[in-house]
Amino acid sequence: MTPEPPALPSLNECAQLLSEVVDINAVLVDQRVLPAPGSPAALELAASGEQPGQAGCWGEEPVRRAYMVAVANYHVALEHAQAVTTLMSGSFTAVPASVLARALAEVASQAWWLLEPDIGHVNRVRRLQALRYRGAVEAENAAKADGLSPDEYHLYAETKLQVEEYSDQLQLERPRLDTSKRYPIYECGGQRLPTARYRVEQMFSAIDLSSVYPVFSGYSHGETFALWREFVLMAAESSQLRYSPVLNEDSFRGVVSVASYALHPAAYRFIAAFGLGESTAG
Repeated sequence: MTPEPPALPSLNECAQLLSEVVDINAVLVDQRVLPAPGSPAALELAASGEQPGQAGCWGEEPVRRAYMVAVANYHVALEHAQAVTTLMSGSFTAVPASVLARALAEVASQAWWLLEPDIGHVNRVRRLQALRYRGAVEAENAAKADGLSPDEYHLYAETKLQVEEYSDQLQLERPRLDTSKRYPIYECGGQRLPTARYRVEQMFSAIDLSSVYPVFSGYSHGETFALWREFVLMAAESSQLRYSPVLNEDSFRGVVSVASYALHPAAYRFIAAFGLGESTAG
């Protein structure tokens, strides 16, 4: 007699699982944690303290800032994941949860990229500068749209000039925007900020989830293939076409699987960088 396949987890069980994943990783990736002596992060901080800049040695601040931004990105991903659990009450389709899962994977992959091991303290700060420069470009565009004049941009957020001058202080190359491709490329000293799609694909490459980003992008953009997973067309007596939302639990399970996995690679890199493996992950 063929045994019956195990029952799939319910919507509530999936939400509970994701909530537990969030709780665990919030403890593991904590901005208050200090790197263990001899850990890669500790060695980078020591090297940063001796790196020559315009007005003397860097000190630890540039590298600490890079790690701080990575952790901040990661905690945004955790908030996205927690928000997903609130959408699993049975009152919503999987569309908003899928959109959040895409955003979660993007921002988690940004933390993952900033935390790449063995790149050294200088390249880590270069990566931070490329990321900050993109933020400054986007902030200036937003400030302009809000009606601010160029001499007021600094009131909105940090400006491109401020980011460039920070590189000058560290005697690094100025970050720049390369527009020679069909998509913008932000880089500093050869450290290029990959597109969100490329980062996500690389982060998921170990488990062959390269199709995740296009699928969730379909939900974000309202593509019909995604909508018809969560809505059913119905013909009314008046011959008018109507639609009815459905609770597609398989879609929610997919969201939880992807969201749960997306939180692990960056957390693993943080634990390894700070030398926390034996005490927290072992």
